[in-house]
Amino acid sequence: MKWLAGVFAVLLCSTSALAQVAQGGTGQPGILMITRNDAYPGSGCDIGLVIQGRLAGTLMAGQSASFNLPPGEIAVSLTSSGPGACAAPMASAVSQSILLAPGEIKQYRIIGTEAGYRLAPIPLY
Repeated sequence: MKWLAGVFAVLLCSTSALAQVAQGGTGQPGILMITRNDAYPGSGCDIGLVIQGRLAGTLMAGQSASFNLPPGEIAVSLTSSGPGACAAPMASAVSQSILLAPGEIKQYRIIGTEAGYRLAPIPLY
């Protein structure tokens, strides 16, 4: 139940953040889905999702979020979030570029590598 409340809170925050993030573009929005597994080390820190330079949401281990975004090139980066050691910047905060077509749905997973966290595409269910 606590997990469900956390997912709802992330989606609620994501929706309000998207009103600010989704600027420009024409046509039907694309959907960007991001999932965070809980099976890798260091999953105790929350991971912030920065879309087009703005914090669009925060994922805890095992959570997912979806974003309606304008079609076109979308810049996405990940940041560490939380108190203590989690407040330190991530090893790699490199922005990744994702191209969304009108009405397209893309799904990504946050993965941990030696260089830090990044997004990896996964097939839709």
